Amino acid sequence: MFEWSKTADGEWLCAGVAIAMPVSAVLGSFDPDAVLDSAERSQAGRFLKPEDTERYRAAHGLVRRLLSAATGRNPASLSFSRRPGGKPFLVDTGSLDFNLSHGGGWVAVALSRSGRIGVDVEADRPQHFWDEIAASFLAPSEIAASAIGHQQIWTAKEAALKAHGAGFAIPPESVTVTAEGAGFAARLPADHFSGVWRRLGDGHVLAVAADGSVPEIAVCENAGDLGAVLAELSRLDPAMRASR
Repeated sequence: MFEWSKTADGEWLCAGVAIAMPVSAVLGSFDPDAVLDSAERSQAGRFLKPEDTERYRAAHGLVRRLLSAATGRNPASLSFSRRPGGKPFLVDTGSLDFNLSHGGGWVAVALSRSGRIGVDVEADRPQHFWDEIAASFLAPSEIAASAIGHQQIWTAKEAALKAHGAGFAIPPESVTVTAEGAGFAARLPADHFSGVWRRLGDGHVLAVAADGSVPEIAVCENAGDLGAVLAELSRLDPAMRASR
């Protein structure tokens, strides 16, 4: 499913992966409340709209299940903190970086042991929406000429800024996105990320960016797909690498 490489120390690593799944499929695969902590369950209950509650439960439940598979730890026991720029990280896990996003009817989680990674998923919007806000996020060169659509540029920038860790403390108009092969390059004022897009089945766009190799994407449509991804990610567990 994922492309693996072997380090000089004999460890098996996957450069970076993003897993996308419909909210309804996540909620139909397992009960997020069984793995969320009390603060997350409380936060889920504060949303006024049921769909916002469902997106939050699905996203935070999915990230716990995936991180559990990658670390070999109980999903309900995982502890999180935040870096100075606000990016969450998993306590006591060394080099494992992760990021999550939810938009419209989809959630996405990105994982990497080889560097920083970020992900963004957005529901399609009418072109006039992007035209109205284009000046607030396009770089001068992108305004002058770009073969990439506004939604793709936006998702690439958000994924790169989330990978960086500073988020929108860095103005999006200072980030330049260009097509590179089948994916994109996102150049920040003092940083650079490579990424790839994926159009999801029902009007959503996913972008994932990393500072290492171009990440891979897995789309899970049901519990069976998720189970296969969890089994593959379990190979990231140091206790299992030795037997590979």
